[in-house]
Amino acid sequence: MKLFFAICLIVCMPMLLPASEVRSDLYNEAVISEDVTWRGSILVRGFVVVAPQATLRIEPGTVVRFAKTANQHLPNLVVQGRLHASGTAEQPIVFTSDSTVPARSGWGGIVLLTTEKRNLLERCRIEYAQNGIDARFSSIKLTEISIKLAQTGVLLHDSIVQMTGGSILDSGSGIDAYNSEFEARDITVSSCQRGALFHSSAVALSAAKFTGNLQSGLEIVDCRIKITGGDISGNERGARIKGGEGQLLMTSFQRNKQSALHLLGSRIKIQRCLFAENSQDAIRTEDGLALLLNNAFSVNGGFNVYNAGSEAVSARQNWWGTTDKRKIGQKIYDATRDKNAGMVDISPWLNEKPPLMP
Repeated sequence: MKLFFAICLIVCMPMLLPASEVRSDLYNEAVISEDVTWRGSILVRGFVVVAPQATLRIEPGTVVRFAKTANQHLPNLVVQGRLHASGTAEQPIVFTSDSTVPARSGWGGIVLLTTEKRNLLERCRIEYAQNGIDARFSSIKLTEISIKLAQTGVLLHDSIVQMTGGSILDSGSGIDAYNSEFEARDITVSSCQRGALFHSSAVALSAAKFTGNLQSGLEIVDCRIKITGGDISGNERGARIKGGEGQLLMTSFQRNKQSALHLLGSRIKIQRCLFAENSQDAIRTEDGLALLLNNAFSVNGGFNVYNAGSEAVSARQNWWGTTDKRKIGQKIYDATRDKNAGMVDISPWLNEKPPLMP
């Protein structure tokens, strides 16, 4: 009888795992208290918590599956210590659901809580999570990771993220960041309901693509931004920027179904950007805080610039697809059409498309 109760106690309580290299493939509501290395096939039931003093290392080719327990709470990996998961192109690390019919939100995701250590996810695939990466007051480096079929690909609160390469696909929201610092290069966010939302954050994007998203490519609210060499194309709405300040440089806005770029109270410089083949307005602005300089406009279904506010908009030295003053004016909505609207100052304009366009 004593042996029976001892076995029940061991099975029911969370596991406190000591150290070194663990070969067991089953973790049942476990707390990792010392450094551990995962390899091969790992099954997590319920949760695994990496304690503040511990490091979890995951080797190339490892597959980590997450299964619900009887309480039906979403299983997840919670990191308070350090996570170092480094796969290779030939042997990526995979985080996925253990369900025989996996679906979005099949497991909770990778949660980082107040860990500012050198967390790294490199060449990893994250599939079917509620939140692929959920960081709270934490920092992490993401290199060539793939997140797909998540409710939210990357969710950030008061965190610092560097992301290089990789993609977020077929998710509810690609990136949601609040009060955070987000720096990304050569990433793709595509086929999501919403590409990305940045709120009260510092955002630096280089060669980032937000394409084919069903509601919007980018929504930016009260942020400091620098977007260079981007591609915001083929979305229902392109980008909406409210408040904040920064610059858009050499970014392409093409084939968006609604307005390509909507500006509301944003102190932003827009330079050497391309606005082409958007079904509605290329730029819609509610005020005169933005500067449009050395951009190119071509074959947009609506107006090239729609001034919905009462202030004058500075849009000099741009290429409007023609040098014919009458044709240029036909694609501008301002006080010449509506006495309640401000002017759009377009003269002088460029006589040819500027060099170094995207």
